[in-house]
Amino acid sequence: MKPLITNGKAVTLSLTSVAGIIFLLILGLLFNSHAPTLVEGHSAPADPAGAASTCFKAAAIYAGLLAFGLWQVAVNKRAATIHF
Repeated sequence: MKPLITNGKAVTLSLTSVAGIIFLLILGLLFNSHAPTLVEGHSAPADPAGAASTCFKAAAIYAGLLAFGLWQVAVNKRAATIHF
């Protein structure tokens, strides 16, 4: 199979996705536990549970992007070993 993106872009996508997953899971857990810094104040969300749910859904999207990025890294490695 031919790679869809270059190896450098696939690695960058994978690393960015890992960072996004970690950040969003932590943020979702903090909203879920009603951390005072996030749920109190002028700009606090009206529904912290809804904000937590949105963070978890976004982390799942990043997980899909991570899977795609890792797949492209593997495809690029395989393509590099095949000589036509």
